[in-house]
Amino acid sequence: MFPFLILYIFQNELTYKSKEQGAGDMQNEVRAMLEGALISGLFLVMIFLTIYTPLGIVTALALPIPFTVYAARHRLRNAILVIVASGLLTIIIGALPSILLSLFAGVLGTVMGTAYHRQKSAFIAFVGGLLASLCLLILGVVVSYYMTKINPITAMQTMLKESMAMSKAMLENFNMVDPKQVDKMDEMIEFVPKLAPMLLIFASAQSAMLNHWLSRKILRRLGSPAPAFPPFRDWRWPRSMLYIYLGVTIAAIFLSANQDQFSYVIVLNLKPILDTLMIIQGLSLVSFYSHQKGWGRGLLIIAIVMLFIFSPIPFILVLLGVLDLSMNVRKPLSKK
Repeated sequence: MFPFLILYIFQNELTYKSKEQGAGDMQNEVRAMLEGALISGLFLVMIFLTIYTPLGIVTALALPIPFTVYAARHRLRNAILVIVASGLLTIIIGALPSILLSLFAGVLGTVMGTAYHRQKSAFIAFVGGLLASLCLLILGVVVSYYMTKINPITAMQTMLKESMAMSKAMLENFNMVDPKQVDKMDEMIEFVPKLAPMLLIFASAQSAMLNHWLSRKILRRLGSPAPAFPPFRDWRWPRSMLYIYLGVTIAAIFLSANQDQFSYVIVLNLKPILDTLMIIQGLSLVSFYSHQKGWGRGLLIIAIVMLFIFSPIPFILVLLGVLDLSMNVRKPLSKK
């Protein structure tokens, strides 16, 4: 019944437009209708795989892509119709989870796809996707709490504690438990509720960036324009970012004595975000230096791998980022 209802909606829209527009616009509407039906069907399959199969780990990340591709190729009104149609179709698959997933994927994909359609920069599309994803995640947390009376943040904390206890028991059997590392992990888990805003921002940024990267590849295959970020070696944050970073770092030192203050919670969430931005700045400097030397991407890949292996590397990259913003070390490097 729902597929016929959706086709009826598209047919009425098409009939109305055909009375006012010429043959060229008529062909565009026919193409938009057919692609919309294809996108809705594809999304229905992806929702099924996400909810009921082990492939859901992969397909969940790709859910916004069909909407992004469609919104980049057609008008916003058509994209909204596809979101509504897909939402109605997902009722066949499941109730609340499928509707929330379709809303999240549809809004995120349409926001970024509309930015591409209007020829905005990749940065504008990414920021729009990040904000849309963040608002939807917050909405999801609120809806989940009021409908199930379960706080997703504390539920995640409980799950991490149980996982930590299982890992500790397993390592104790092999006499591989490091008490200092265990205490550090337990302390981090206790901070999860306070770090919820930062975690939501990181999750939103990851969703927006992954959606941009995959959608752009598909749009290029389809011959549709899709903006690209500048080469990574040319990434540089505004100089004001340096002053913000230094201010938050100093505030974190002075507020650490009283961790119950609301201002400390704000700084606690801002510091990892700014650290990440400075690490990106440092990696960009490494990429710039490698490009100047003609070494390709080898040095950058090594730096990224070491970032997750050796604990001093993040501090070194932050220091490089601070130096790059404060002294513009790229200028003498480019002269050499």
